[in-house]
Amino acid sequence: MNGNDSGPKKRQSGRLLILLLLLGGTLAAMCHQGFLPHEVFWANDSALGAMNASSARLPGTFTGFWGNYWWIGGATPSPSPSLSTLFAAFLSPALYLKVYAPFTMLFLGFCVWFFFRQLRFGPMVCVIAGLGAGLNMHFFSNACWGLGTWCVSAGMVFVALAILVSPYIQSLWIKGVLAGLCVGMTVMEGFDVGAIFSIYVGCFVIFFFLSNDSNKVQGLLKACWVEALVVFFALFISVSTLYTLVGTQIVGTTNGGVTDQDRQGRWDFTTQWSIPKLESLRVIIPGVFGYRMQEFMTSTNKDSAYWGKIAEDPRVELLESSNPATRRQAAAFLGVPPDIQDVMATTSSAEAGARANILGQIKSQLQRRHSGSGEYTGVLVCLLAVFALASALRLGISPFSRDERRAVWFWSVAAVFSLLAAWGRHGSVYRLVYQLPFLSNIRNPMKFMHPLNISLILLSGYGLEALYRSHLQSAETRSSSLIHHFSDWWTKVTGFEKWWSIGCVIALLASVAGFLVLNSSEHDLALYLAQNGFTEDVAPRIAAFCVREVGLFLAFFGLSAAVLIIILSGAWSGKKIVWAWSFLCAIMICDLARSDLPWIRYFNYRQKYSINPVVDFLRHQPWQHRVVSRLSPVGGYDLGPDANFGALCHWWLENDYPYNDIQSLEIDQAPRMPVLDSSYIGTFMRAGNDLSPPARLWRLTNTRYIFADAHATDALNQLAEPRDSFRTVMRLNVIAKPGIDIPEDAGDLTVETNSDGPVALIEFTRALPRAKLYSNWKMLDDPA
Repeated sequence: MNGNDSGPKKRQSGRLLILLLLLGGTLAAMCHQGFLPHEVFWANDSALGAMNASSARLPGTFTGFWGNYWWIGGATPSPSPSLSTLFAAFLSPALYLKVYAPFTMLFLGFCVWFFFRQLRFGPMVCVIAGLGAGLNMHFFSNACWGLGTWCVSAGMVFVALAILVSPYIQSLWIKGVLAGLCVGMTVMEGFDVGAIFSIYVGCFVIFFFLSNDSNKVQGLLKACWVEALVVFFALFISVSTLYTLVGTQIVGTTNGGVTDQDRQGRWDFTTQWSIPKLESLRVIIPGVFGYRMQEFMTSTNKDSAYWGKIAEDPRVELLESSNPATRRQAAAFLGVPPDIQDVMATTSSAEAGARANILGQIKSQLQRRHSGSGEYTGVLVCLLAVFALASALRLGISPFSRDERRAVWFWSVAAVFSLLAAWGRHGSVYRLVYQLPFLSNIRNPMKFMHPLNISLILLSGYGLEALYRSHLQSAETRSSSLIHHFSDWWTKVTGFEKWWSIGCVIALLASVAGFLVLNSSEHDLALYLAQNGFTEDVAPRIAAFCVREVGLFLAFFGLSAAVLIIILSGAWSGKKIVWAWSFLCAIMICDLARSDLPWIRYFNYRQKYSINPVVDFLRHQPWQHRVVSRLSPVGGYDLGPDANFGALCHWWLENDYPYNDIQSLEIDQAPRMPVLDSSYIGTFMRAGNDLSPPARLWRLTNTRYIFADAHATDALNQLAEPRDSFRTVMRLNVIAKPGIDIPEDAGDLTVETNSDGPVALIEFTRALPRAKLYSNWKMLDDPA
């Protein structure tokens, strides 16, 4: 696996500077807004407000992290001494968000370059493979979503693999120790994703030593020795992370059961984020199902809105079943009245219209889709990966050594398995994975798209090296014109090169046929979208965008295939090799960069987090009270007059409140809520018109302020005990911020005081103080 002996003995330095200029320059150009003052990445899972909260600031959280800005607080996984944490410790939250996403992609690209250099692959092979990884849309979209730690985790996988295959490290125990430390860092950065990565690295260790040692017994002993070292040192460095993860995300939560009944009960929850089989096309066609969710797009142009079915409530599929009994059962489970269940169970065409209307009403109450990442790997990357597999399977002279050919097979199997596992509830493989110890606690099968992309990146490097060895490093230079050379070559070529070229043409023609079918069905697609959550004016534009994305795929596929065929013809060998590298770099950069752009979203935090009357009032001595805008800490904003109010409150909950250390009783997201907290919240649910249970919860949790509809003051005074405990502090209007004509999101909304305003900040005068020491206790008749 360390290179073909027939290759040149002298290798250049790896062209590290070229990778820095190409990858760093591209990322800098894409993220140029970060150079402007007060502009930071909008990152859903690493919001500036949450990072700026005093309870979350480093280095204090190294010794423990009690998140107190939502709910009544709770234990949160403490930061590990990982690369990302150290990065955040030395930078302000704003500067961190400016540079972290592009930095993680640069890091990933250099890790891939390092891996292929250890295999002694060609210098420009390493550079182009690094470009494909550093601009990979799957990892880039996750970094933009606030999960750049997954990119660092993937980078550490490549470093661990590089150490294992490196010919410069001969000692097995050094390989095991260093690789184990890298795997431990993978877990510390990626948490459950890092755990998935560690399984792949563990499998590779066994494969590598068994494959490279002719004595299988000796190879097995080496594999066991290195595997033991990797596991021990991975646990040694990541034990604190594992301890805090288990303690906060499994033990004491609804996700902590281990019986078969527990696993079955969590199946829908665990597999909600699965990749539908048809959406596997997103690996090779970036925008065929759109990009961002419509509500996360700041532009008024919603053409590229995501319209797939990732994270769709599984009951939607049951309601759309062709089996009437299944439809009835799903409707009954949702509490639909019996007469409506009968309509859902009918098969007559006369009832089809009524059934469709009922189905539309039910589906509008369920989650239809939710995706914060893309799955595009790159046309050229995938084409090179297929070329690597084809080269490994070819008969006769192969550009690969025996060990390299086996490595290609290993990563091909890993890629196929990862895709099948990512299908989750839409396939059968994940049902087997789900039965394995601990893996049933990992939510979202689509996390297996991470190892799929790693496998494809690895295979693309092998494919590019095969091209380099067989058709680019020849000293012969083409003397005739390109057209004449290619025509002459085609009349003589036989075997693998000819069949590969024919296969590319057939695949291109099949893609063109698919494009024509899609283009002719654009109207039907628009009707489908209009019936599945999109307005009638947006649906046709989304359908047209889908068709355009397939057309762009055809263009890049045709160009990539043409470049590979020209390379196979030997037209760019010798002194003309620079043309091959130039075209490959240009395709990689243009294709991946244009697919990355929709995920980039910056915002001016000075403008978005500008002070308003409510936030200004609440941020004074915030430790003395909490605020709420809904009757239950979970659920919808039922205390507000309209949807704009709910959107504004949710924005404040995630941004303005933690940024100003304002504590709220509401829970933003808690997929693994502790059983104690869940039971506690359930005890105080509203019963009919009686608002006493929510009020009692507010009283016990020091929730002194309610931001709600202005009429809620009278309702609470009449329907909640103790009576007449609520008073209006200020009344307000919800308006757009100064200078904003069309709000992009709720961050462009604010409030202004108005004595007749429709919303109000209400004080609960009977809320108990946060803490107080009593030296004498007396029992009262009133248990409150």
